[in-house]
Amino acid sequence: MSCLMKNNEKKITYISFLQSFAVFLVLVGHCLPNMNNGLAKPIWATATHHFVYMFHMPLFFIIGGFLLKNQFNNNRKTIYNFKIFCTNKFKKLIIPYFSIGTIAYLLKVFIFNKFAYRPAEVGIIPYIKSFLIPWDNPNIYLWFLPTFFIVSILGFIICKNKVKLKFLIITFIISILSKYTDISILNISGVFYYLFFFVVGAYIFDNKDKFFDVIYQKKNIIFNIIIFVVLYCLPKYDINLLNYLKQIIIALVLINLSFCLSLFFTKSGKKFMFGIFDNTYYQVYLLSWFFQTGTRVFYQLHLINYITVCFFMLLVSIIFSLLINFLIKKYLKFLKIFIGL
Repeated sequence: MSCLMKNNEKKITYISFLQSFAVFLVLVGHCLPNMNNGLAKPIWATATHHFVYMFHMPLFFIIGGFLLKNQFNNNRKTIYNFKIFCTNKFKKLIIPYFSIGTIAYLLKVFIFNKFAYRPAEVGIIPYIKSFLIPWDNPNIYLWFLPTFFIVSILGFIICKNKVKLKFLIITFIISILSKYTDISILNISGVFYYLFFFVVGAYIFDNKDKFFDVIYQKKNIIFNIIIFVVLYCLPKYDINLLNYLKQIIIALVLINLSFCLSLFFTKSGKKFMFGIFDNTYYQVYLLSWFFQTGTRVFYQLHLINYITVCFFMLLVSIIFSLLINFLIKKYLKFLKIFIGL
């Protein structure tokens, strides 16, 4: 597998597969709404939601660390300029955070509040608070943007040179501390948690030849599947640290298997879902909330059943997000900055 990773075109295809796979997991995780009348979700919905949330966001941060090191490796002069790096990340992440968040706030206040799981308060203070505390944003999907922005800035400082094992240990300890903190402003507790995965991604890139030679072996795949099944079947502990260790190992195991899946398909030239998310996965992530939330209303009004709403929430979030992205790129180019283009 070393030769595969040395080929730049294959490497880009391989990363694109993982990015598309990750955003698809996000869409699936978000298209399983609460049931009406406070009823419990069907077993299949609960199991799917639980599985996706075991690793889909850590996977994003590992990809982020991997790609940052890839930029350093390509020796682009601008990537070494900290000011330019921060400016580019601000345009890509923070401008959409405010633009998409503002639209979501207005829609929620004036249209969707009565259907919302978390109704938005009206006023300047609640509006400002919704950005300072990402988990209070009317579009809760957007918590990822400021978190990834801060993690990327810290990652730039940590990962500019070769990532040493000590950085993994330090960020791992910091991530443990996130379980004992509750700093909601700018989701700092989340930054503590996900920084570890970002550094892991950078570490993988620095050691990619050895890493990919090992993970693609059948015995590694079987070993990881066994580890996942064993850990998944273990009961929840009373000690938070043990639960965290179990959580992080499961995430890394499933991410390991995701890498294997991606390598397997890209080796034969295949793309995830025929490449429909290529170069648009981020915009689909940004725009999907509007269409999923709108579709969910039909279920809350008892116009469609649960299985139907789950299917259509996934379908419309893909189709209409891709359509809006196409229209903006083709005809409304002045709006590109607002969706991270």
